[in-house]
Amino acid sequence: MKLSVLGVAVVVTAVSVRIGAGAQQANACERLASVALPNATVTSVTRVDAGTFSPPAGRRGSAEPFKDLGAFCRITTTTRMSTGTDAKMEIWLPAQNWTHDYQPAGGGFFGAGMPYGRMREILRTGSATSGSDSGIAGGGPGVLTQQPELMKNIANAPFHAMIGQSKALVAAYYGAAPQFTLMDECGNGGSRDALAIVQRWPNDLDVATAIGSTNYGTHHGLAQMWLYWATHKNDGSYIPEEKYAAIHQAALDACDAKDGVKDGIIEDPPHCTFDPGVLLCKGGDSPSCLTPPQADAVRTIYETPRHARTKAVLYGPMVPGSEFSWPDMTARPRPYAYAEQFYRFFVFHDPNWDYKTFTPDFAADVDRADSPENLAMNATDPNIAPFIDHGGKLIMMGGWNDDLGPGNNVNYYESVVRSIGAAKARLGVRLFMVPGMHHCLGLDYPSTYRVDFDLPSAAKHWKQTGSAPDEIVVTTTRAGQPPRRRLVCAYPKVSHYQGKGDTADPTNFVCKNPK
Repeated sequence: MKLSVLGVAVVVTAVSVRIGAGAQQANACERLASVALPNATVTSVTRVDAGTFSPPAGRRGSAEPFKDLGAFCRITTTTRMSTGTDAKMEIWLPAQNWTHDYQPAGGGFFGAGMPYGRMREILRTGSATSGSDSGIAGGGPGVLTQQPELMKNIANAPFHAMIGQSKALVAAYYGAAPQFTLMDECGNGGSRDALAIVQRWPNDLDVATAIGSTNYGTHHGLAQMWLYWATHKNDGSYIPEEKYAAIHQAALDACDAKDGVKDGIIEDPPHCTFDPGVLLCKGGDSPSCLTPPQADAVRTIYETPRHARTKAVLYGPMVPGSEFSWPDMTARPRPYAYAEQFYRFFVFHDPNWDYKTFTPDFAADVDRADSPENLAMNATDPNIAPFIDHGGKLIMMGGWNDDLGPGNNVNYYESVVRSIGAAKARLGVRLFMVPGMHHCLGLDYPSTYRVDFDLPSAAKHWKQTGSAPDEIVVTTTRAGQPPRRRLVCAYPKVSHYQGKGDTADPTNFVCKNPK
């Protein structure tokens, strides 16, 4: 009986502790309603129990609850922006097991509402997080063209305000400032957000990682149209998708072994010399050969997009070895969705614009795209010296098999080095271009292997220790094959096999300058 009573007492005590802790957390959460925030109003403060949060119902109806989330304090605010618009923001603070990090969630390219999905991913890691609708209700390019004053919000002023609010609320809730304020974003609007904050508000972040950067918004759609037009300017230039395997194999035959091992991946695509003319049909047309117009189309795809009149570089090119990633850009009946929307709303300002009655002009179209009212969507300032001077660390990453112009990552990195000098750049920025990788880490793509690596931890370690990551080891996974660990070198160096030992062992490779 004593054991039984003791057991009941222990259970009751444990339950009481949990109830008490929950009440204390609820009280701590509620007290945040009184925190003063510049130009902002706290509109709600709620302690959300584990597994019960559901995003607000949208156009597709009610959303399923985020059952994988622990309890958290949810604060919503409204911030009056200089544009006269109200930006909605949400700050989520984990009730338990906080990592002492604060990580804002990147948004959509044109607003598009609260980034609940990304906030969910971040909160699961134990980090405090936040998101904003950027003051663009509903989001989308059509809204921006109807209310052009909202383009100023795309330049990330709401995001900067959100970071300041979040830091204040984190300190008030936990009694301590975050140890790290960081961003880790891939593609979409998030990678642009991360780079924009680094460039425009250099004291906001301690570390940032940007993967598959989409920071050149006015040229992003132009580059996609360049690829589409390469295979759609006339019937002869179109390349049936069944021919891509032959193009890919010919590229591998030309350059795969240049790193010392043939593994189906071109390690250094920019230095691959490959002419698709080797595939010219010698008899009739077939899936294993190219007609002369098709060979010209492939050359255009590999070519760096340039302004037709000034010859200025518009965007980074596609590279040999990436051919299986092309179809969404080159083999579909209409342009890629971003390109089509960009031309419709930001080049021609005509919601009825139709790609079927259009011939690209890579001089006039570029000039229209780069009109002053559109430039807010870019985050291309190479002078990140203030960010580095305050101790900030930026790691960029791109995949050479991305279908969104992987050379854009290189172009921006090289512009930074030219702007602030190689010595300062080495103090605070690195770029890793991953052979065979598509767009983002941790995702499966049918055209190539999945790549996994903990980039935020590498950036935080650099910040903590001062030891820069000049080489990393990623894990690649492809269906039907065992995972492989691969040495990736900080740009411009490339991995090279030393000539002996298991080629699946990254210790048998070394980083070298490209030849």
